[in-house]
Amino acid sequence: MLNFKKIEINDIEKYNEYMKNSDELSCENAFVNLLVWQPLYNNMMAEKDGILFIKSGVKGDESFRLPYGADIEKGVALIEEYLGEKPVFWTQEGKNLERFKAKMGENFEFFENRDAFDYIYFREKLATLSGKKYHSKRNHISAFSKKFDWHYEYVNESNIAAVRECAKEWYSENAGRMNKTMLCEQEGINVMLSNMQRLGIRGGAVFVEGKVVAFCLGSPINNNCFDTHIEKALSDYSEAYAVINREFAANELADYMYINREDDLGLEGLRRAKLSYKPEILLKKYECVKVK
Repeated sequence: MLNFKKIEINDIEKYNEYMKNSDELSCENAFVNLLVWQPLYNNMMAEKDGILFIKSGVKGDESFRLPYGADIEKGVALIEEYLGEKPVFWTQEGKNLERFKAKMGENFEFFENRDAFDYIYFREKLATLSGKKYHSKRNHISAFSKKFDWHYEYVNESNIAAVRECAKEWYSENAGRMNKTMLCEQEGINVMLSNMQRLGIRGGAVFVEGKVVAFCLGSPINNNCFDTHIEKALSDYSEAYAVINREFAANELADYMYINREDDLGLEGLRRAKLSYKPEILLKKYECVKVK
């Protein structure tokens, strides 16, 4: 029987052993996301016979990731034994899903969830913004540069306090729409900034007159793809979103091919913004329901 436990920071080494050489690109495969969203989604993990299991939700309303390891059929059987009924799996397109379909796909129905698709970009394109399709982005950066004397820094011990202050101000600006999700995100920023080395966090910040007005934080999904978890800019410096996006890709992520900028939650404005950066991949997500 599987023994699930709450995902904690000390699980990162074990988890990353399964993920580091995988070709999976989903933001949900980033350990940091499982960790910081654990309080909201009750993310838990188990390991047995060289297979990794991840589940979310509470008893009676649980969903499972497709198991990772050498024997996906055995992994599914162990989940069915644990659950005592037909499981619902949540997964993304990729090699693990193809293995699952080849071995067991005829027993499942697959339902796309467009609101959960990840936006994945070539790092080099975000770093250079060259060509006609990025003309508007370069205009935003030019406008910001005309208004402000700014500079970029990577996040480190010398400026973490200034980044925290920017985060505090951003959430204060948005206090009127605070909810459980935003509160969890806010605490997640504290977790990331307090454990940067342990979690493999990289960050960037845009300064104007000694003040951080925009910042971003992210971590690796695997050896080839980096996930940007957090990107914030204060309301009086809205063009800084384009600045921090470019500077972070150019200065911190040269050792990655892809940048995952996560999903759009079905929000129209966020979808337009993420499409405007011309993703190379819209990574599909599926709910997999066993039918026989």
